[in-house]
Amino acid sequence: MIKQSGIYQIRNLITGDLYIGQSINLMNRKGQHFSCLRLNRNNHPHLQNAFNKYGEENFVFEILL
Repeated sequence: MIKQSGIYQIRNLITGDLYIGQSINLMNRKGQHFSCLRLNRNNHPHLQNAFNKYGEENFVFEILL
């Protein structure tokens, strides 16, 4: 698998709120975010609170650049 770097967003499908980040390995970063969110250990309190409230099915990881 080729490492793809870039800018991404995690979008809340209910509210439209966005978390935007960057990574040198986008697929690893996606896995890290969602793993931590599932364990209620994400370092971004607004994202974690929304994830807990709306559920994983209402969040999408999208590559912007």
